[in-house]
Amino acid sequence: MVIEYVDDELEALVNHRYVGKYKSYRSNAKLIRNLDKVIRYIKQAKDINAVSVIRSLAYEPLTNSPHSSVRVGYDTKYRLIFIEHEDKITLVLIEISEHYGDH
Repeated sequence: MVIEYVDDELEALVNHRYVGKYKSYRSNAKLIRNLDKVIRYIKQAKDINAVSVIRSLAYEPLTNSPHSSVRVGYDTKYRLIFIEHEDKITLVLIEISEHYGDH
């Protein structure tokens, strides 16, 4: 799948450059390692159905929202939030969010 970024800072994070609001993630090696795996899985998938069958990602469409999400790692509190586009089979990444407001 093609991945599109609406946030340059998120694209930089995925490419291991830590700027702006994601600067604090530089020291979170576990998150970065897990994010790399998730991005690799998404890029290799032929469509969103292929992503949803990977149980470790815990794919879920978000209620009352155009967004969906996947878990970033088994034991992290982060989820990757995105919008699905069927016509292009493209994910537009929105943000990495601490799931359920954990801090």
